Amino acid sequence: MPSQAQINQFIANPEQFLRAYSVRWRGAAPENQCVINVGMFDRAGTARIRTGSRFFVKGNAKANTDMFELRWDGNVNWPFPPGTQTFQVQWSGYKAGQGRTAALPAAGGPLLMLTPEFTGCTAVCRVNGDGSADFSHYNLKNGAATLDDADMRAIADAEYGGGHATMTKGDMRARNKRGGAARATVVGMRRNGAWEFWVQYREDKASGEQIRAVERL
Repeated sequence: MPSQAQINQFIANPEQFLRAYSVRWRGAAPENQCVINVGMFDRAGTARIRTGSRFFVKGNAKANTDMFELRWDGNVNWPFPPGTQTFQVQWSGYKAGQGRTAALPAAGGPLLMLTPEFTGCTAVCRVNGDGSADFSHYNLKNGAATLDDADMRAIADAEYGGGHATMTKGDMRARNKRGGAARATVVGMRRNGAWEFWVQYREDKASGEQIRAVERL
């Protein structure tokens, strides 16, 4: 299990936590935006992370780091062991084959927002002048495949009308170097009265998982 200090670090500063550890969402959660209780758990294996460049002050060596997953305490397929610490977050909502948009308040409620792991979906966010934000998770498809970048961006432009940021599957793949499967974790945090969104980009390689970048969306 993660230590109490690690859980506290994620709650207090998810941006820095994403720079230090691999994090993913696992399992089902409510289809619509709501406040949920979440637990953090160990994930088997280790990930590789750069100890310089975008992550720390200097150097470009690589080191192993721990891997964690986040789960909803209402998911009957993943029951929590007795005594598991939980914490509240804003859940963005998610439904396969559709899009869900959450309205995140400038004050009140949890300071964190979570959403499922991205493997082909698109994330869209906009921070408003009062510090509130809108966040969308699009799992929009043409047949079995998610829509291409241009179509996803066109839908985001139509829904938001400007002032938004978008992350597509093409953006995820652009961070990869070895052609492995692209994955991304997006975490929202309300800091100093305004929401911000951070993306951890990861690549599945034959040698294991590699954290490629942590960037603001």
